[in-house]
This record gives sequence, structure tokens and C-alpha cells, in this order.
Amino acid sequence: MLAGPFRSNRPAILLAVIPLLALLFGPQLLRAMQPGQVMPLYGLLRALLAGAPWAVGVVYVILLGGLAVQVTNLANDTELVERRNHLPALLLLLLMASFDRTGMLEPALAGMPFVLWALRRTWSLSNRGQALGALFDAGVLLGIAGLFYLPYLFLVVVVWASVSVIRPFNGREYLLPVFGVAVMVYLCWGVLHLVESSPWRPFLTVADVGREIAPVIAPRGQREAVHLLLAPLTLVALYRFLGGYQRGIMRVKNVRSAYLGFGAATAVVIAGAWFLNGGFPPVLVAVPLSVLLAYAFLGSVWTRLADATMIALFLVAIWVQWG
Repeated sequence: MLAGPFRSNRPAILLAVIPLLALLFGPQLLRAMQPGQVMPLYGLLRALLAGAPWAVGVVYVILLGGLAVQVTNLANDTELVERRNHLPALLLLLLMASFDRTGMLEPALAGMPFVLWALRRTWSLSNRGQALGALFDAGVLLGIAGLFYLPYLFLVVVVWASVSVIRPFNGREYLLPVFGVAVMVYLCWGVLHLVESSPWRPFLTVADVGREIAPVIAPRGQREAVHLLLAPLTLVALYRFLGGYQRGIMRVKNVRSAYLGFGAATAVVIAGAWFLNGGFPPVLVAVPLSVLLAYAFLGSVWTRLADATMIALFLVAIWVQWG
């Protein structure tokens, strides 16, 4: 079955990401870049790909494949899941295929690898020893992500929340992520001030980067199919996540609390984008949800039902992309 191989702890199964990318996103390989006001690093990426429209789709697929590997490694190495598996990689691809049919390489997708890298640096901390270097690195990585998609700068609160549950209080550890973000933002501002005559207005990039999530703009049948599958899956995953949280040791509880903080901060970003634009980038939903939904497929009971649900989600993703 589809979920079975990814339920195991065999890293070689990640090679299956390659044919899955071709199967799920082949119909929309020719993609566009976000028009209008954008952040500098995304603008640089747009300029580099301007002469080769075919390359936009290639970069999109590479980014998604990299994100799938990042998400599953983050979940396994920080013990977000009860046992090592590669379900988050599969779920991320299926969720993005179910949500995203607009054919656009978004700033939020381009910046998400740096967000996950920052989370890995933060969630790998222990409650003892020095953490200043790792926290400064996390701030720098969030600053880079924010130079693709400005709302990512808000996720510095995730670093604060993570430090508050993982380590004893130390004021310097809360200031260093902010310094890291400030270094990247002001360094970028200085470079733009030297090479460009037009002023940099980053807040104008927020109002025109959002768009409706695909189930909202998809035909009614596809929209209802996605909702009918994800609603019960999310409830089951939440129930098992809470059960695993109660059974976990303190280190595991701390990291999973930090993950909940990431989900809450992402929800705030989504709400802001929805308020300003009437929509939000699908990757903001797909990344945290892919880790959570993995719990719905890890139980030893109702394995056949879980496998059938995964196949149904795969068929809906194919329907959305090819239909």
C-alpha cells in the first residue's frame, strides 16, 4: 500500500519522492513567478529565472522535493513523532498537490527551507550547555526567509517560545535571534541602498503576495473531497498526538510544545494574509499539517483503513492536479 513503505524507517524510500513529484505536479510544470512588489531575494530569484520560463517549474519541483526531505528529517531527528518514519514527506507532497493548482512559484515556498532549517537549529538544543550560537543562526536563517516572504520574520516568536520550554530563562538567548534577524534585514537594506535609487518598501510586498488556497478556488467537488478527507484525519491525528504527548518524556514534551507554538504562529501569519489578500500560500498549511497527520497513519489499529485513506488522499491530489 502507499502508506506502508513510508511508515517504515528506511531512508531509501525517500527516492520515491522523485516519481511522486513527476506524477503529482507534471501537469503544471510550466509555472509563473509572483508578480508585483516582492522581497529582495525573491526578486533576485525572479530575475534569474526570467529568461527561462521552463526553469520555474524545475525550481518548484526541486524546492518541494527538498522540503519533503527536510520535513521528515526534522520530525525524526527532533522526535516530533513517536517512532521514526517518512510519512511527513509523502503527506507534504499530497497536501501541496491537493491545495496548490495555481501554477505559481510563491515567495513563501521559496523561503520555507530556511524556516525549517531555523527550527531544526532551535529544536535541537538541550537544556544545558551554550546555545547562543545556534540561536543567532536561527535568527539569521529567519532573516533570510523573511527576505523571500516578509511575514516569516514574525516566526522569531517561535524561537522564543521554543527556548522558553526547552531551556531555563536567559535573557541573552531571547535577544540573539532578534539580532540575527536584524543583521540580515539591515544588511539587505544597506546593499539595496547602494545599488538602487528607488526606496525599499517591504510592507508593500505583504498586500499582494497572498492568494486563495486551492480548495477555495477549486471546483466544488474537489473542494468537498479535500475537506471530507482532511477533517476526520486531523481529528484522529490530534487525538493520537495528545496521547503521545502525555506518554512522552520531558524532552519530547518540550519539543512537541514548541511544534504547537510553530503551528499557532503559522496560524497568525495565515490569518493576516487572509485578512489582507483573501487567501494565503498553501505551504503555510501543508508543512505543519504534514507532521501532525503522520500520527493518523502510525497506529497499529485500523491499518487497512489508514492505508485506504492515504490512497483516497492520493487520488484526490491527482484529481486536483490533472482534473
